[in-house]
Amino acid sequence: MNRTDSVVLAIAGVIGATVLAAVVVAAVVFGLEASALRPFTLLVREPFAWIVVAALVVAAVGNVYLE
Repeated sequence: MNRTDSVVLAIAGVIGATVLAAVVVAAVVFGLEASALRPFTLLVREPFAWIVVAALVVAAVGNVYLE
């Protein structure tokens, strides 16, 4: 992975963390509705969801690394 790929991956990580934080803050500010918390409850209740998330992360990082 060269420097450009590392920068793109870092920017994507920062954007992802910012979006996650914005969703959590919006849920707290506007009320903890079921629709806002559904993805988080799915990750807590279903271990298979963690496998899917991990597979997506590995695929994304592998794609960046191979290119």
